[in-house]
Amino acid sequence: MPWLAAVLMGLTVGVITNAVGTHDRRQARVHLILGVAGAVVGQWLFNSFGPGIAGMRLLPVVGSAVTLIVVGTVLMQLRRFRQS
Repeated sequence: MPWLAAVLMGLTVGVITNAVGTHDRRQARVHLILGVAGAVVGQWLFNSFGPGIAGMRLLPVVGSAVTLIVVGTVLMQLRRFRQS
């Protein structure tokens, strides 16, 4: 059950990220995928740190999802910059 909660939290972080700025469709999909991946990795690696909700650890899940989205966005922007 904690994995399902982590996946839903990753999707939520991805949706919020897409709502904040203007993105194309490809980048929106990448945000959703990276949010879920970051949340699952955060739950897997740091499952004993921070407060828990529904069996998942909130701070590592949200922190790793946001971190992975930021790194992915920066890499995509660098790739676009190099192409132009």
